[in-house]
Amino acid sequence: MKKLYVKLIVCACILLISGGLKAQTLKGIGKKIGKKVESVINNTIEEGEKTSSSSTGPTKTSNPSKYGPFEDLQGMKYDFQRGTERVFYDDFSKDAVGEMAQRWTSNGRGEVNTVEGIEGQWLQLFDGNTYKIKELIRIPEDFTLEFDVLSFSEHKHEFALDFGFDYEKGVGKHYYVAEENPVNIRASYRFNYFQFNSKETSPKKESMVKANMSTFVNDIMKVKIRVEGRRMRTYINDYKILDTEMTDPSIKKYFYLALNSDDKSGSVYVSNFRIDKI
Repeated sequence: MKKLYVKLIVCACILLISGGLKAQTLKGIGKKIGKKVESVINNTIEEGEKTSSSSTGPTKTSNPSKYGPFEDLQGMKYDFQRGTERVFYDDFSKDAVGEMAQRWTSNGRGEVNTVEGIEGQWLQLFDGNTYKIKELIRIPEDFTLEFDVLSFSEHKHEFALDFGFDYEKGVGKHYYVAEENPVNIRASYRFNYFQFNSKETSPKKESMVKANMSTFVNDIMKVKIRVEGRRMRTYINDYKILDTEMTDPSIKKYFYLALNSDDKSGSVYVSNFRIDKI
């Protein structure tokens, strides 16, 4: 609309000039019209610059996660903050390669290894095994927990990693049905979802977040959990995928990892495990 307005004014000016009008009054009108044209053109240029500037800047979306592994997850603010007092840390750097991690136990086997192209040492998890910290670590009522998962698979990545909290220190048997534990998170690489279960709430809670788990295979997946009172937030890489009441702060907790795998070509490792008090 403004461009049309500019054209009309310019045409009017041309007609006035070409008509040989010499009156001083018309000269005054011409000056006013000229100023108006200049003003409109300047405003049009400025608005064009603003439009051009905004179009070349970063695109913001209310649902950035739809471009990542969680296509159906509405975007939530990534607001993870680590606790301020370290309670436990293990990157397996002090363990001998080829042996079970000194500070961890399982119902069967585990092995510390290096992985070609990846820094550090990693605890390899095996099918049908549950893992816990061997020493007595009292998890505070309010805490953050972090660890990295490194998985490899040549085919269908038919495995699931469960992790969460129960009430027993040590491992007697494998948690095949880990969702029956007090608080459990299942990362199902086979069926492409994260499932949350809690028996510490009334009523019991269960929820599921669909995910394209192939984005985490042959790569590192960063898991971060923040628990404050009854509220638990869970983050996978740069995405918050849970934020609700899941825990009872009055109940003592022990962390576990449990792997179920039918993928003979696959392997799953964890490292950089830490717990911090908030």
